Amino acid sequence: MTANRNHTLYLVSAGIIWLIIQAAFLLSHGIALNGEPSKYINEANHFLNTGSLSSSNFRLYFVEILLIALAIKSTVGYGLVIAVHLIVNLGATLMIYTFVSKVFSEKTGFFCAILFLLNIPLQEFNVYLQTESLFYSFTILFSLYLLSIQNFTYKHAIFILLSIALLSITRPTGLLIIPPTFLYLFVRFNRSRYKKLQLSIASVLFIGFLFLLNNALGSGGEFDFMLPYQYEHIICGLPTIDQPAGIKTTSNSNSLYGIVYYVANNMGQFIKLACLKTVAFLGLFRPYYSNAHNILLAVLFYPLYIAAIPGCKWWYTNRPYMLLFLTGMIVVTWSSVMITCDDWHNRFFLSISFYVLILGLPAIHNLIKRLTSPK
Repeated sequence: MTANRNHTLYLVSAGIIWLIIQAAFLLSHGIALNGEPSKYINEANHFLNTGSLSSSNFRLYFVEILLIALAIKSTVGYGLVIAVHLIVNLGATLMIYTFVSKVFSEKTGFFCAILFLLNIPLQEFNVYLQTESLFYSFTILFSLYLLSIQNFTYKHAIFILLSIALLSITRPTGLLIIPPTFLYLFVRFNRSRYKKLQLSIASVLFIGFLFLLNNALGSGGEFDFMLPYQYEHIICGLPTIDQPAGIKTTSNSNSLYGIVYYVANNMGQFIKLACLKTVAFLGLFRPYYSNAHNILLAVLFYPLYIAAIPGCKWWYTNRPYMLLFLTGMIVVTWSSVMITCDDWHNRFFLSISFYVLILGLPAIHNLIKRLTSPK
């Protein structure tokens, strides 16, 4: 009876905190339409008027565009989009609580859910008509579903493939979840008698990933992957030099070959920029943020870095397959930043902040036990 009461108390408390945070953003921001949301609103109107997208790169944002188009056609208006954002975000919050409760304890699950809700930069996107809110929530739901699988079946395979397809048309970076996912599945559910078959399937999937990624790079629109190198962008859209650098590129630079060619022929500049982008990506500070904003980022995320150090050891000892996936997600996102540029609003880091939190949970769990155990 006590366990059920605690479970209910944790769920109700998390729900109240979730409601307060989302209501606070709605009251202070309303439904945010200015800036980047206008791009998706214009594209949704174009889709409604023509039945097609203005550029093929918008296929990689189609979920949000379609949702906005439905909102425009409905009597509900843009509130429909925000309602979907909030429902999926609430689902991700509850799944975090459930997953962590099974691995550690309900108390740790509750605390982890609250830390997720207190990720203010991430939660703020719930009231913006852009792709981040759904993408963050979808990746959390998918990741925890994947890590919860005990016996891999064809039903799991179909659901995983459909989920990856959904992620890939929510944001372009949805493609990055493919390598960690299939590496995790291949290692976690390896059977010696099927090794050759699994290796063959993994090879086909890897080739498929490279094909999809190459198509995404060359999808046109606003994508120009050599621009950050020509003007040495650390933060996307913020050049650090006035004149283009004399770099060697190919005629088809928006491709995997174009990026590999650049790296091979401009190694010095690439290494320099990769180091600076890493500092921006993991350091989080921005010169255009206020001191209070930068301090808030440090308070929110730097303790998680510290907790993740002993946490990795625990995951390696107790759940090595999960460690493989969690670190894999961080590495592929970090790598994508190093070969492009970091985001103005730390959006790329926010996509991996959940994985950093999970890595730090063993240390957080031990701290909670020390603080709440009877003296």
